[in-house]
Amino acid sequence: MKKKLLVVLISLVFLITTLPAVITIPFSIDSSNNEAESSFWFYGNKITIVRDNYGVPHIYAGTKEGLAYGCGYAMAQDRLWQADLYRRQGYGSLAEFGLASIDVDYNIRSMAYSKEELREIFDNWVPHRASAKLKEMMLAYVDGINLYISQALTKLASGDPSMMPVEYLAFGLPLEPFTIEDCVAIVVMMAWRFGGCGGDELSYAAALEALQDKYGDEFGWAMFNDHFPQNDPGAEVTIPPEYDSWPEFSSSYSMDFVCGSDLPSLGTVSSEYEEMKMGQTHLFESLGLPTKFGSNAFMVSPFKATNGNPLLQGGPQMGQSIPQIVLEVGLHGAGIDAVGMMMPHAPSILIGVSKWGAWTSTTGVSDNMDTYIEVLNPDNQYQYRYNGEWVDMEKRTERFYGPLKLTYEDRDIYRTIHGPIIGWDLDNNLCFTMKTPYYKDELAAEEGWSLFQQSTDAWDMYVAAGKVHAAHNFYWIDRDGNIAYFHSGKWPIKPTTGKNGRMIDDRLPLWGTGEEEWLGVTGVKEMPKCYNPSQGYLANWNNKPVTNWPFGESDAGWGQGHRVGIIMELLAADNDITFEDMNRIVRDAGYNHIPGMNLLDFVVDAAKTDPTIPSEVIDYLEAWDHHYNDYIDPMWPAVDATYDDTGLTIFDDWYDRIFEEVFEDDLPTYAEVGPIHREYARVWPSTIIHVFDGSASKLPLNYDYLNGEDRDEVICRVLKWTIGNLTENLGPDMSTWLTPVIKWIPDQIGALPRPVMHYMNRGTYNQIAEMIVWNYYDWRNLFALPHAVNVIPPGQSGFLNYLGEYNHAYDQLALYETWTYKPMLYNYWDVMKVAESVLNLYM
Repeated sequence: MKKKLLVVLISLVFLITTLPAVITIPFSIDSSNNEAESSFWFYGNKITIVRDNYGVPHIYAGTKEGLAYGCGYAMAQDRLWQADLYRRQGYGSLAEFGLASIDVDYNIRSMAYSKEELREIFDNWVPHRASAKLKEMMLAYVDGINLYISQALTKLASGDPSMMPVEYLAFGLPLEPFTIEDCVAIVVMMAWRFGGCGGDELSYAAALEALQDKYGDEFGWAMFNDHFPQNDPGAEVTIPPEYDSWPEFSSSYSMDFVCGSDLPSLGTVSSEYEEMKMGQTHLFESLGLPTKFGSNAFMVSPFKATNGNPLLQGGPQMGQSIPQIVLEVGLHGAGIDAVGMMMPHAPSILIGVSKWGAWTSTTGVSDNMDTYIEVLNPDNQYQYRYNGEWVDMEKRTERFYGPLKLTYEDRDIYRTIHGPIIGWDLDNNLCFTMKTPYYKDELAAEEGWSLFQQSTDAWDMYVAAGKVHAAHNFYWIDRDGNIAYFHSGKWPIKPTTGKNGRMIDDRLPLWGTGEEEWLGVTGVKEMPKCYNPSQGYLANWNNKPVTNWPFGESDAGWGQGHRVGIIMELLAADNDITFEDMNRIVRDAGYNHIPGMNLLDFVVDAAKTDPTIPSEVIDYLEAWDHHYNDYIDPMWPAVDATYDDTGLTIFDDWYDRIFEEVFEDDLPTYAEVGPIHREYARVWPSTIIHVFDGSASKLPLNYDYLNGEDRDEVICRVLKWTIGNLTENLGPDMSTWLTPVIKWIPDQIGALPRPVMHYMNRGTYNQIAEMIVWNYYDWRNLFALPHAVNVIPPGQSGFLNYLGEYNHAYDQLALYETWTYKPMLYNYWDVMKVAESVLNLYM
């Protein structure tokens, strides 16, 4: 604390003695009240928005409310149409714009809240730190959005459509004011989309049912545990075992868990639910709305870094769209001095860099959602059995409008004590609900995100991370030289036994009769965390947080061979990491071929045992480094661009067939299980690693999926088929067996044309930051700014005017495509050097 006070005092002296009382702006300013001004200062109710040469708005204000007000206005300038669609997606009113059916809106609202409940969530939210002004900032943010909307509508009424996004004009759609309920609806949607994890119990139950129908209870249960293990000892973990480990969690299983477990048949209900979700996903993707999550992050300690400063790379993966799901903002004033990415719901830099530290996030994936089976009254489907009594469901009636509100339907929505209903099985007097630990409390559950931009050290970050109840990983570096990791969330604590004494299994649904209720949820003390590990780095790509972690629904997606392995390998191999190396590492990971990383050696070793495999094939496979290499003509962006390696083409063709060869005769067919279903329509990659490892597998399997055959013989049989297939389709000259460069076409949110990009497994937004460690013997060090860069493709703005003109919509695309970045600006003078516009607002 004394160090911070010293820094603040020296900073104040420096500012007082070096800055003029009034800063002169060398060009005219357009203010909100149409008065031109020629001076700038942070005072009273004045807010200034300075846009840099990439169109990034830097907001300057003397109060937190002022920062939020300017942030809302700047967001509306850049992303008003996008924000409007997000609020409609979050609430369930897309049909009013003709973008979805009333059925889609009904399904959304069935899982969401009424307008009154959204307001109740906001009113009931009591932020733990009043001085942070979080509620006041959200309200001011809404006011800032509405200032822009009122100006745009006023100008439109006078015949000037220049401030109106073209989408409203083209389709004749109304532009309505924003409300705090709209912002809460987006928060809720994002909390469930990116932090609501697990909830796949119906899928797992359907998979188990299919396996037991085919093989019987005992053997079907054994195979189920092969494919969906609760603990994979080979899984890569972020926290080194010596720093944080849960008690030994066996990878074996108990027959008591499911044999005679009294679960109903769930295959049909599960398929219907998955089909509904799949239909929503396809619709949202067609509209450019959020559907995906991923994200990688890694940090390096000062002693492992060339300059002796901590380093951080953040790459949240949320799909690609035009405009992007996130935008950039700088907030400067009232104790906040940060730059980074935000979403259209709140004035919060979710991932960014401040003068004190840098932070990023990835989705945590731990299980915080559970499916409950509700037993319905045969005489009244809207009553369910709970604690020995028939209980009325909670009911609300919602009005759903068609396009332009010319038509409407009133529909009833039901819930139980466990949460919203996700499916019905009236033939068996059942319905299914989804329970989360933050139901109707999403603002409190997501509060920590808004505190990151106000954090000054690792303790502040720990407190903020502890306020996030959804499933997220957070990463922090600071000027004290710390690197820190937190696996945030509240995880359900379940009983070990339930209805009729059955054993509870995290992968399967719970009975909602009152016999299998949560015993509580975990707290901050149980949150996995790690500070400054001796290995000098921490990395995560949505992988398992810690050894023996018991709150994952299944380790299938966390299993051995996880994509994070390439990042960990590169970090471990280098003890002199530079700022540029951080980009080299994330770039390497972005082009890494994950199946090739895990299985290429098996293929090469097997091929060498078979003299009938052409040596040329082995040479090409050995020459390939399991990456998507594009360094030889024709290169991207040539129309006929191809990757450089024949080995890639051979491996991919082999990989496309090997799962079918190994598992098709063992697992239920589509004909046996009905419509395509996520959990039993594929085998997780970790499973085939365990199959190929055989007796050396870290997760011994219960079934011989090779049916007594030698592993290498199976690999070679598929490889020979591949050689024949490629020869037939591409000709006998193997040097021409080159794979076309994979192209990305971003989802389209509005009217801006979609660019074409090449494939990279990287963040929607990327930032790299270096925090300069304090040196109290050098006064210049006290004013050292972060060394930080970032990129948001294709650009900052999503605004297209009525003339078809746009600005800063595509100017970061070339940076992104070439793994280059733009600087993140903190110093006011640095911003002004590249400023394109200055706008003053007044609250």
